[in-house]
Formats: sequence, structure tokens, C-alpha cells
Amino acid sequence: MKKIKFGWDYWNYSRQPEIREIIKKDFSGFSPDYTWQNDSDTLPLFNSNHQPTNAWHNIVPILDHHIPNTEVTHKDVTDYIDDDESFVYVISTNGGPQLWCGGDTERNTLFHNIKEHTKEHIRKGKVLVVIDLSFEGFCIDSSDKYSKTEMGRYPHLAEVVHKRAEKEKFPIENIAFLSGNHKDPETYKKWCEENNIKKQMNWILLDWCERAISSDYKHIPNTFEENFNYKKDNLDNMKHYLCLMRRWKPSRVYNHLALNHHNILDKGSVSAILAKWDVKSIFKNIDRTKLEMNNAGEVTFSDCATEDDTEFNRTLLKQDDVLDIVTEEFFQRMRPDLSMLGTSSETYKIRAKENIKSFLNKLPLVVDKTSFNTLDSFHHWDSQLYKDTFFSFVYETWAISPNIVFYSEKIYKCILNFHPFVAWANPHTLKFMNENGYKSFFPHIHEFYDDKILAEDRSKEVMQEMVRLCGLRPIEILDWYARQEEILTHNYNHFMEEDRFMKSVNQFLEVYDRVVE
Repeated sequence: MKKIKFGWDYWNYSRQPEIREIIKKDFSGFSPDYTWQNDSDTLPLFNSNHQPTNAWHNIVPILDHHIPNTEVTHKDVTDYIDDDESFVYVISTNGGPQLWCGGDTERNTLFHNIKEHTKEHIRKGKVLVVIDLSFEGFCIDSSDKYSKTEMGRYPHLAEVVHKRAEKEKFPIENIAFLSGNHKDPETYKKWCEENNIKKQMNWILLDWCERAISSDYKHIPNTFEENFNYKKDNLDNMKHYLCLMRRWKPSRVYNHLALNHHNILDKGSVSAILAKWDVKSIFKNIDRTKLEMNNAGEVTFSDCATEDDTEFNRTLLKQDDVLDIVTEEFFQRMRPDLSMLGTSSETYKIRAKENIKSFLNKLPLVVDKTSFNTLDSFHHWDSQLYKDTFFSFVYETWAISPNIVFYSEKIYKCILNFHPFVAWANPHTLKFMNENGYKSFFPHIHEFYDDKILAEDRSKEVMQEMVRLCGLRPIEILDWYARQEEILTHNYNHFMEEDRFMKSVNQFLEVYDRVVE
């Protein structure tokens, strides 16, 4: 039996009674017993803003549950060091690189919070250091204006890791960086070639979202026939498309406005609830990071619209004077926020004050939920939403930067529900999916948008296709859906039969065997 050894600083830290009480009081659903205390930006357990530790150490449960004949052990690093044993040390970052790419004097700097005796063991070449960013798709370099607009400016990730490793005298070849960005491995390789870097870290793609969705939904039976027959039997009550927007990102709002401008908003099951904390001109004293109470009486972190926000949309927002104030605020904010979407006459029409007002006046747009503050999108599965529509207009996590390809649960849920989709996502998202064995929907869906680097061009192509599809009569779009049976069935079976993340796991195990074994 293969043994994989993980070492942790502060092994018993989360089990201290006083810490558990603080967590229980301030963070509902937070489970300290499943939280390892190596998080580079969250030692001790939470920072001054009470940002909780990120518990997504993804490589740990993957190895624990998906590798046969493997014993995964966890100990305080001291136990390994005293016996001169090798082990894996995981740093799971909480949030974007802006939080842990600072200077060495900053508390949250990468490697800063590692205990000194652990650092000495790393320097001896006895430790595989894993930086786990697999839950997100941050790009290595955010210096271009599109990446900067979408993710903020942060130092070059590869350069940061190399410099920090050099400063700490860590062997760079004993560091593994796990990323959810499908473009990162090739980008890192190119960066090393351009800078004549011979000794390289192990940059590994790990699609955590696929693994998470697989764990939750592979057991749910589904067939194309079931979905088709339901649509045929309920044709008169069907909507053309499904479009869910939990978080208000500028480019998503722009596309919602575009749907409204083209008069196809009512063709879909579309969600949009404006949170009061996002209306600065009226609700000046609302903190978006405030703690709120859920229906069970538990305190929870809220960064999405709540039931109270839905009521604001239904009542106060319908008053002409309030609507005018909110419209003006959004009109002023749209111009800088959406500068990446261009300055064409079409974009001006979409973000015109009249269109903004028209859209806001239709809020709230409710599909299934009137509160998003406790919704876990990974574990929320409502197949009825997909049955009641013919295709999805998917708003992926990232959509602007040309340096990212990242698939979240949004696309995988479409695949598992036999749902074609138009993707508002980064350039070449469909290309990478094809390379991973999935089929896209051309010629049934015109997917020229996937090759458009500029967000303005991509949004224009996407919206043209949305207008075309929404123009199909019910019997026409049912036939359109039926002709995609082979594609939809292939994608479903490919997801069910393949464990693509195992390729990443095997890469990890190769590095583990070299460093630890």
C-alpha cells in the first residue's frame, strides 16, 4: 500500500476549544476539524477582518478518496522532522494573489508563515511544498489591461514564487503549483524559456470544479430522452434559455442589459437581484461584508443578495424617484466598469441610461431563489431549471482576460443536464473543452465568439447568436434541440466515464515519488 504523508504546522491549532468557540459564534457551517493551518494568508486562524481560513485543500481529499490502495496520513511536521522523514506541506491560498504576493515585511506574504524548523527541512530537500490554487483560475500574468480589469493587478505569479523560493533557499524543483487555469502550464513553460530558467517548479493543472461536481452529481441518473420528452410534452410552457446571475460582475450586468436592449430578456428564465449594498447613493452605510442571519438563525457571511434585497427590488426600487437615483448611479458607474467592452455605437445603446432604467424597473428577476446569501452553487442542483429551458446562457467565473481558461460548476451542470450552452467566458474556452474530449455545438450554435480576443467583439457575437436562437418558434427550437442528441449524449458520457483530473493526480504522484519516496 502506497503511503502519502502530509505535514502541518499548527496541527492541533484548530482543535483548541477557545478557537472552536470563536468559529462557532462567528462563522456558521465552518468546520475547523477539516481545516489545515498552513494557509499562507490566514495564520493564525483568521485575519483582522475576520476572513475565515480557506478549507479547500483540494489535493488532500482527492488523494484520500480517489487513489486506490493508498494510505494518507497527517501529522505535525515536528513528528516527521524529528525522524528525518520527508512529507508534503500544503499552502492553500485564501483569495486572489493580491493577498499573498506582497513584500516580505507583510504578514501574508507567500512562505512567510511557515515555521522556521519546517523551513530548514524544506531547504534540505526533504519536503514537497504544494501551493494549492486549484479552486480558481487566476492567470500567471495580469499585467495586460483585460486581465487587470477582471482580476486586479498583482505581481507575476511565477516570478513571485521563484523569488520567494530563492530568498528562502527552497529548492524550486520541490515546489508544485496547482492551478485551475488550463492555460497556466503552457504559460509557465514559455516564461521559463524566455527567461532561460533551467530549474523549474512543477506547475500542474488541477480542475477542482470537475472533481467537486463529479463527487456531488455522478450518482444522479439522467438521460437525453427524459429531457427531450419533457420539453416536447410541455412545449407551450417552455422558455428558450436559462441564465443565472448570482453575483453582479460588470460584464454580466452588461450582458443582462444587452438581453434587455434586444428585447429577449423575457424569452429566458433569467435571475437578477440587486443587493442594497451595491447602491451606494441610497444605502451609504451598508457594508457588503457584514454578517447576516439566515433562516435557521445562524450567522453567515453574505456577499450576495438576500431576501431583504429582493423586497427592496419589489417595492422601493419601483418608486420613480428611487429608480431615477439608482439609474443615474449605475449609468455613471457603467462607463469605467465596462470600458473593456468598447466604445461602439452598439455598446453605448446597451449601457444607455434609458436601457439601464428599463432593466432595473424589471427587477427582481427570480428563477428559483429570492435569496443567494446561503446558496452553495456547487451543491445546489435543480434539474427542473434545465428541463424547462432549451439551452443555457452561461456566465462563467472569468470572461474578459485572454490569459485564462477556467471551467466552473456552471458549464459542468449544463453537461450533466443535456443542456447546450452559449458561454460568456474567456476566449478559447470551447477550444480547450474540445481538446479535453468534449464536443461543442457548432453548427447548431454559431460559436465564432470563442475566437474573439476582445470582450466587445465576443459579446457582440454572443448576443447575435442569442437573438437568433430566441427567434426560433417553439417547434423549431424543439427540433433544434433534438438534432444535438449525439453531442449532448457524448458530453454526458464523457464526463461520467472519464476522470480527467487523474492525469493531474498522476503528475502530482510523480513529483511526490521523486521528492518524498
